[in-house]
Amino acid sequence: MLTMKKQPTRLYKLGGYYLIPHELLHVLAYRLIGKRCVYHWGDYSVRPLEQRTKYERLFVSLFPTIVCLGIGLFFHGLWLVWLLMISRHMPLDSYFFEHGPSWFMVLPLIASLFVIYSGNGWGDWIISYRVLAGKNKASYKDDEPQRKTKQYD
Repeated sequence: MLTMKKQPTRLYKLGGYYLIPHELLHVLAYRLIGKRCVYHWGDYSVRPLEQRTKYERLFVSLFPTIVCLGIGLFFHGLWLVWLLMISRHMPLDSYFFEHGPSWFMVLPLIASLFVIYSGNGWGDWIISYRVLAGKNKASYKDDEPQRKTKQYD
């Protein structure tokens, strides 16, 4: 049985695991610019090991959001193009949507999930605004909160 003391810790860890793809995209962005970083599985953020320029910080912070939005919008566009192509050859009535190909109905769902998951980057947008406005500090700890799951084990 869950106790009240353990429940926030488990929910906190669950949130860290939910963000793994987002944080791995941050790690990929660091690799693309040639900077070293540290990420532990389930942590809420990636810790840089080297100083970054203003534009490198922008690239790293916005990369996951732009990738997820790009994939989602690509799948939505692909679905729309296929819908227009199919509608030229057959009427799109309720029969088509009930008995048509299942991938045609799943594609907008997958696209929507990517667009929704890109919403995890709202904190990155705030960091990017602070970087552009010149309100960032020299240390990453001032604008990238480090919330590690290791301290709650």
